[in-house]
Amino acid sequence: MIHKNTTLNIKKHKLDKHIRSPLSENLRSEYKKRNARVIKGDTVKVLRGEYKNVEGKVEKVKTGRSTLFIEGIQREASKGGKVKVQIHSSNVIITSFNLHDKNRSNVIRKVKSAKPGEKKEISKKPTLTKNRIRRNLNVKKVLKPRQNTTINSNSSQDNKGEVNYDDVRK
Repeated sequence: MIHKNTTLNIKKHKLDKHIRSPLSENLRSEYKKRNARVIKGDTVKVLRGEYKNVEGKVEKVKTGRSTLFIEGIQREASKGGKVKVQIHSSNVIITSFNLHDKNRSNVIRKVKSAKPGEKKEISKKPTLTKNRIRRNLNVKKVLKPRQNTTINSNSSQDNKGEVNYDDVRK
């Protein structure tokens, strides 16, 4: 049996992609995306469990277990004191983004720039590179239709497969 804490030697950059959460309705309509990667500083709302409908900022993200630590979500420890509660990323919804991260803001700007009301600019066809031109020429040579060639039945077969081109009709 595999334990819940085992990460099965999956590389960190691949585990990071799994820490995604759905977006709220207003973010979906604004960014034309259904879900996004959760990072520190995002505001999320818990959808399931004991802390349902609690909203707060993400303080820490644990990639190994795909869990989040959210501000204001704590419980009492058995020895006394308070302990942060880990909530799985699939049990929250993102209500606002942390746009202070350069990479994050660039990705969101790319998506946001394509608004439905705006007209898209018609771009020119890209110029063909030398390799692409060569490939196109080779394809044309290969796909060039063959001409019908027939051999006269009067030609002798002593040549063993050699064709007398004088007898070939075009």
